[in-house]
Amino acid sequence: MTPSGLEQSTAFTAIWWVVAAMSVIAATLVVRLKDVLRAALALVGVFISVVLLFFMLNAELLAVAQLLIYGGAISILIIFAVLLTRDVHEGSPSNALQIPAFLLSAGLLAVVTFVINNTDWKLLSEARLAPA
Repeated sequence: MTPSGLEQSTAFTAIWWVVAAMSVIAATLVVRLKDVLRAALALVGVFISVVLLFFMLNAELLAVAQLLIYGGAISILIIFAVLLTRDVHEGSPSNALQIPAFLLSAGLLAVVTFVINNTDWKLLSEARLAPA
């Protein structure tokens, strides 16, 4: 489907980038916040920004499903679970395994990048199909 009309406008592009940035910022807040309740509220922001992205992609069914299931039900369930947990005001404790976890994930990223770059990818147009 080629973009036409509204999708080619500068305002649409600007709104798209604002919503995409909001999604990335909210997702970063989910990971970085020490207060579990605020992280859960940032997760609601991620869900809502994904709903907006789906609407902008003309995927209204996915947007409504995302809004009802994740934006509504799952978000309320997470917030209730956080509020019913004891000692929420203390936040998440610091983890002594942060540096090893970072090194392990960086190593895994390096291995995956190496494999992707050094694989001889066969394209479907180049594949020789056996006669049926």
